[in-house]
Amino acid sequence: MASRDVFTADEVSEVMSRENVFDGAFKCLRRIWSDPKALEARQLSSSEYRARQLERELEKLYSPLYDDLIGQMGGHPVASAESGSVVIMDALSLREGFQLEREFQEETDWEVELDWAPVERLPSETNFITQAWFDSHAPSAVNRDDFRFVGDMNVPQLPGTSPEYVWTRYPDKRLESAMKGNYSTENVSDIYADVKALLEEIITESVHSEFLVSSDHGYINHLGNNPYSLRDDLEEGLSGKFSGRSREVANGYVYQQLEEAGVIKRANDHYMVAGHYSWTQRGGTKRIMHGGLSLPECMTPVLRINTETA
Repeated sequence: MASRDVFTADEVSEVMSRENVFDGAFKCLRRIWSDPKALEARQLSSSEYRARQLERELEKLYSPLYDDLIGQMGGHPVASAESGSVVIMDALSLREGFQLEREFQEETDWEVELDWAPVERLPSETNFITQAWFDSHAPSAVNRDDFRFVGDMNVPQLPGTSPEYVWTRYPDKRLESAMKGNYSTENVSDIYADVKALLEEIITESVHSEFLVSSDHGYINHLGNNPYSLRDDLEEGLSGKFSGRSREVANGYVYQQLEEAGVIKRANDHYMVAGHYSWTQRGGTKRIMHGGLSLPECMTPVLRINTETA
């Protein structure tokens, strides 16, 4: 797929001319993921490929892409909320964010706007971000009067404080089992439908009319073709040293080799796999992962909803 299939000429110009290249990338990702059929089984592979190719081309055009992304971490809107309801949906990505924006605008009279924010910190793992936001090792362990953890599709009584914080285990709970090995056991579009229904119930149950909906991180989906290729020695290095998309920094020639090739990046005493590189592991390769350094993992959706419209 040529870059012209991903970018329009105007979008190329806008991405590279903006003060923040990720704002331009956000606009390109909107064109890919706001399509009503983007998450459906027949189109998902194509949507994912276009998003990967977009990121690959951006990195070629703008070599500091990942260094800039690392530099923008911190100051997430969740951390500075002062009122209303803050809903953190574990692993909600821009894929789902664009669909929620489009459908809520079409189906409700709510005011709905979508923007993006970089993850609070790296690696983009829930435990690190929960520690940064709530000084706890996991969302289920947070013990605060203004916080509720929702572990399934049933919404408990919400705090009613301002702000109130609601952390849902979805969609990550379903994504973890959605694609194992080479087989899909659940459709991403079905997972999205549950996420939308859960969010609607939270909005209905809350005493608030203003909502900030976001996530701790997004995710990589390795479904379908991938424009990121690895030399045999680099693939062997990744498969031997990485069980996921991040690991603690360690000494060794293999890490040096991977870092010099731009396959991994270093931040916060961790190495993270950059972009959409994938590698084969024994026992089947997970198709959905997070913890690395890529646009769909590290650009989180920031959905602002006002249900009390004039």
